[in-house]
Amino acid sequence: MEFEVRLVGGIESCYVSLPLLLIQTLQSTRSGLLPQVLALELRSPNDDLWFVAWSGSASTSSAIEVAKQFAECISLPDHTTVQVRAVANLPKATLVTIEPHGEDDWEVLELNSEHAETAILKQVRIVQEAMRFPLWLHGHTMVTFLVVSTFPKKAVVQLVPGTEVAVAPKRRKKKVVSHEDGMQYPDKEHLIPRVLLRVQDQDRRMIHKSEVKGVELGVMLTSVAFIHSETAKNYSLESLQLVAITPRLQSMESIKNHEIDILRKKSDSTLKENKGGILTDKKESRQAIVRLLISESVAKGHIMIARSLRLYLRAGLHSFYSVVANGYWYFSCTTSQS
Repeated sequence: MEFEVRLVGGIESCYVSLPLLLIQTLQSTRSGLLPQVLALELRSPNDDLWFVAWSGSASTSSAIEVAKQFAECISLPDHTTVQVRAVANLPKATLVTIEPHGEDDWEVLELNSEHAETAILKQVRIVQEAMRFPLWLHGHTMVTFLVVSTFPKKAVVQLVPGTEVAVAPKRRKKKVVSHEDGMQYPDKEHLIPRVLLRVQDQDRRMIHKSEVKGVELGVMLTSVAFIHSETAKNYSLESLQLVAITPRLQSMESIKNHEIDILRKKSDSTLKENKGGILTDKKESRQAIVRLLISESVAKGHIMIARSLRLYLRAGLHSFYSVVANGYWYFSCTTSQS
């Protein structure tokens, strides 16, 4: 059965809307209920292929309605006639690497990083290498991304809760600054990315027992943090790498300022925290600079720190904390709790 594709405005997601006839056809060909998100293959008479996702929305016409911005990203022309096929058992991505289309997109993302984390699964589910897709933020701002790679390395994969997304930075080139020795150096101002890991309580096996004047003391280093070897591999972290541990909602600008003023003493720092360890006010929070060590005793996706360091950071157990590490910004796809 053939259907026309119609590009429409006002849709702020990469999900398509299907005509009632197509929805009924899909329902009749499946033994049970349709899944919450269904992957579809659109094939033109010229054998051009597009993969899209449908989450239950019905179009207002007899055509398949696609957001104009998304269609432009995947080069899907208006009024194209396509054959539609449901795609079953699409591989679930464990890691997807993307990069902003331009420097402007990266700068907008920096200012809206938390919103991007919660918005991506609401708007995007099907991706493939070299694909471009838009992401709408706050209903009026749009950023565009390019999919650099996926794991598993398949033609098409689906984003699911738990999929790790790595965002490669795309910074503006800085002006070259001349120095007296004739050498030239770029402006070293940079923006700091992060890796989100859950805080894990200290393991007794990590506590070093020491006896001082007949009193047994348990000592755990506060200058190190432990992560699982697979976590280190997934995020390109290394043993003894120097990282900063910061609260989840701290802005990247605050992190950058902390690097500059790391030795400055703060006399009146307050922090409010809910049960999930998320900041609820705009005061600057506490941070710690530590060396990473690898330990299989740590759960994957977690970071283990000394209890005294955790109390200093005011970090709740299992709360998300950011690890400022390398040139990529990482986050895990999550579904909305509302």
